[in-house]
Amino acid sequence: MMDKASNAIVSLEQILAAREQRAKRQQAWLFQSEHTVVSVTLVWPGERKDTELARRVMAVADETLGAVFQRHHWRVCRHQTLRPVTGPEALWSVAAPAWMIKHVTAHLEDTHRLGRLWDIDVICPKTGLLKRDAIQQPMRRCFICHEPAHACSRARRHSQAELTRSMEALIDDYFACQAS
Repeated sequence: MMDKASNAIVSLEQILAAREQRAKRQQAWLFQSEHTVVSVTLVWPGERKDTELARRVMAVADETLGAVFQRHHWRVCRHQTLRPVTGPEALWSVAAPAWMIKHVTAHLEDTHRLGRLWDIDVICPKTGLLKRDAIQQPMRRCFICHEPAHACSRARRHSQAELTRSMEALIDDYFACQAS
């Protein structure tokens, strides 16, 4: 039986500590093998990150990535999902060139109906984190106004309520379509 989501309110300190732990895990995985590491978290506004809905969205991300890796015949060497209070995470070690994986994952973030909620980092064992500009892909867009997402986030252009409404509508639409 799967454990229940904590629904706990998390602090900025907890989020920063989780980010640091994730970076350490990524480095350990890179050190243990010479394969590309794929790290997945969610773009999840608000102070409650480990919710049943967040876990459902991460499960779709995990399932989608697994299918994509299989379709491309990329060997998954290791896979782990985590459910800390700061929100669900997944790590993959994949025997494929990082730039190829980055192309595919950037496409997923841009085209999958839930992809805008996924933050998929691809880490090359030789050069480190691959950014979108390294593969000539545009920066991610805000899912409300379609301006560059980092600019909206930095300027706090949208209220948390507005972000939550937009995110929930996206998720509700996805799961309603899946049910029919």
